[in-house]
Amino acid sequence: MGDVNTGPTLTAAGAAAAAEKVVESVMKVEPMIATGVGMFVPGAAPIMAMVQPWLVLAAPFLERALNDVAAGNNGDVLSAFFELIQHVSKGQPNSPILSAPSASTIGTA
Repeated sequence: MGDVNTGPTLTAAGAAAAAEKVVESVMKVEPMIATGVGMFVPGAAPIMAMVQPWLVLAAPFLERALNDVAAGNNGDVLSAFFELIQHVSKGQPNSPILSAPSASTIGTA
């Protein structure tokens, strides 16, 4: 008897890459989903109005963390969300991803 092929081995990097693609695909249709839920689910419109902007704001952090894990950079979603919370909190350091590029870094590569 030969070796039994059980299929490809699932790694954390592979799972993170697949999850990032799913998040990217969902965010393309997220506004339509939010509108539909707000229209057809009783009482959901005010909740969606509060939650939807945070979803749009948080999605890049989730995608970055998943890309970091997929690339082996050991990124994690929790630290990305802490960075987001600090960025929107008064007196906390701004996120370099959410901040506009400074004049000194524009045009340099």
